[in-house]
Amino acid sequence: VALGGGDSAVLSNVIDELVRFRTKVRHYALALPEEAAEAVPMEGATGAKGPKQEQKEKRRQLMQERKPLLEACDSLRGDLAAFGIHIK
Repeated sequence: VALGGGDSAVLSNVIDELVRFRTKVRHYALALPEEAAEAVPMEGATGAKGPKQEQKEKRRQLMQERKPLLEACDSLRGDLAAFGIHIK
């Protein structure tokens, strides 16, 4: 319930805040840590995986861990769509 009769302006501001929040959560959920992005193989290392494969595996693991955040973002988008608010 909005006080002051400015329901339309308040609703618009609430929607903007929800969209900003969702965007921040998605950016966090999809971001790689800096140390993973800057990983450099050690000289003489005899690992079976190369640095690119390690990065891919790290990203896959992060996506699995952060999947609930991404699902919550998608759920919010779907819930708002039911009210005629579409986030692209």
